[in-house]
Amino acid sequence: MPALTHKICPIFLFLSFTLLSFGFCSPYARPTEVPASKNASSYQTIQHSNYSNASESIHGRGNSDRHCRPFYTTFSDPSTVADSNTNPSNSPFVALSPPETYAITSNGLEMYLQRPKGEVHSANGMNDNLGEAATINSTFWMDSGKVTYEVSCDYVPGVVCAFILIDAVQVSDGEMHLDEIDVELVGSGSARWQTNIFKPSKADPEPHYGHFDTKEQYPQNPSYTSFHKYSISWDSEKIVWGVDGQDARTMRKEDTYINGVPHFPGESDSLRLQLGIWDGSGAEGTSTWAGGPVNWDTTPQKIVATVRSVSVEC
Repeated sequence: MPALTHKICPIFLFLSFTLLSFGFCSPYARPTEVPASKNASSYQTIQHSNYSNASESIHGRGNSDRHCRPFYTTFSDPSTVADSNTNPSNSPFVALSPPETYAITSNGLEMYLQRPKGEVHSANGMNDNLGEAATINSTFWMDSGKVTYEVSCDYVPGVVCAFILIDAVQVSDGEMHLDEIDVELVGSGSARWQTNIFKPSKADPEPHYGHFDTKEQYPQNPSYTSFHKYSISWDSEKIVWGVDGQDARTMRKEDTYINGVPHFPGESDSLRLQLGIWDGSGAEGTSTWAGGPVNWDTTPQKIVATVRSVSVEC
């Protein structure tokens, strides 16, 4: 992805401690955004009623050991995703966006990008009014393991669907940790899917947006509008991205050095799962990368990303 013309961290938008604790700040974020039946014998399903304890076990911050607990959901239970205005401790996911931006349906979890309210004017490859969209975080953290997102995304130039691992927390010295490991379905073309990492360092003269991104092919059904299973396997030495059971890209820790500075995400912090769809039309570099800006004159009122299942293996 090309360097952004600007980036604003939206943590300050969250007015309560609960939302802050599940805060979102992506290097690709627009400025105003911050199970059906399955043979789950290989998974240890975490029941919602016990999720507070499970979250503590998975989180593992401050411990020297790596932590991971198997998990699987098809979003058949509405309580899988907690509303941002409620206590999310008993749910594996919490919505950071308004209730109208997502729904639990017979298809799974549907996340929406809605047409902006009011008029939209385009200039210099950007829109001055952006659609409101869904962002959903897990309430648990991982230190290692394999996450698989089974998803589809509408293809609309200017729109990005993202299924990632993220750390967006403020540490004791006031520094924001913004590690990411990304799978992105980008509106510049539906025949490829993209991978990326992001880990800013104080030693960097400027953030390295897009330095590590790649475009990957599909082994079959070559469009992200079809359902595919995207995986991120992560440990202290490497990251492996895959699609539909086939490895697509491997990045080792030693591959992440820039001018002698390491940029391997998750070294010092655990990561959350994050699911989202967003309007990439708000910044020139982002809009170009996303194939935007969104043309709302020819675009449906609601753009949809559907999550059929999410699994964690350890």
